[in-house]
Amino acid sequence: MLAVINLRGVLLSGAAVLVLLTGCAPPIPDGGFNAPDPASRLYAAAQVAANWSSIQPPEDRRRPPIATLQKLVVMLESSDPAERLVASETLQMVTGENFGYEASDPLPERFLAVNRWRSWVDSRATPHSAARGLEP
Repeated sequence: MLAVINLRGVLLSGAAVLVLLTGCAPPIPDGGFNAPDPASRLYAAAQVAANWSSIQPPEDRRRPPIATLQKLVVMLESSDPAERLVASETLQMVTGENFGYEASDPLPERFLAVNRWRSWVDSRATPHSAARGLEP
C-alpha cells in the first residue's frame, strides 16, 4: 500500500515522499574525518572536543591520538569556514596552542599558521604516540 500525500494540490506517492524527505535529512554522522561531506567531519571534530571536555577532571584527560590531531590540522585547510573554525577551536582546546591561526584570516596567513600546526603535531609523533595518544 502506497501512502499518498496532498501537498498544495500535488499528489505525491510514498516513493516520492521518501525521496523528498531523504533529501532534507542531515547526513549520517558516522563518516568521521574521512567522510566526503563537511557535516560528518564537523561532527567528528565536535566529538573530539566533547570527549576532551567531558566530566573527567582536567588532570585525568588524555589528548587525542596524533592521527586525530593530524586530521584536525587538515580541516584547517578546508574551504568551509565552519570546518576551519571548529577544527581550530578543537585543536586549541585539546592542546592549549594556537600558532596564530584564525579561521577567518586570508589564505596566505592561514597557510603559514597551518604549517606551524603541522610541524608541531608531527614533531610529537613517535612510533607509539599514534596508538597511545599525545602525551602532554
